[in-house]
Amino acid sequence: MNDFNDSFQNDSTGGPSQAAPEAPRFASFQQAVDSARQDAASIAREAAPKLKQALAGAAHDIAYGAAFGACFAACFAKELLPTAVRDTLRRGMRDGKSAGEQAATEATAPAADLPPPLTA
Repeated sequence: MNDFNDSFQNDSTGGPSQAAPEAPRFASFQQAVDSARQDAASIAREAAPKLKQALAGAAHDIAYGAAFGACFAACFAKELLPTAVRDTLRRGMRDGKSAGEQAATEATAPAADLPPPLTA
């Protein structure tokens, strides 16, 4: 009849029986823990490169999406603003930069009217 079905032996439930793999037997709990630790370490060594690759791909996709979103929003806003407003913003940024640089140089310059510090 059917050689495929005849190759399986039926158990009491009517389904094919399959021999379960026999679990290793350990002499002590410490031996079992050591074996599990070694197995976990070897599996982790195999999985680490795949995980690193997946994380690198995810980081790349997130960075690309953030950069694209920021650039798209800036370009879209630039196209919406009238030329007069853009020029006003440029002048404001330029004047703010020069005022900030001037305040920074004044703050770092030594004051001439202060007396010298007291020494003990």
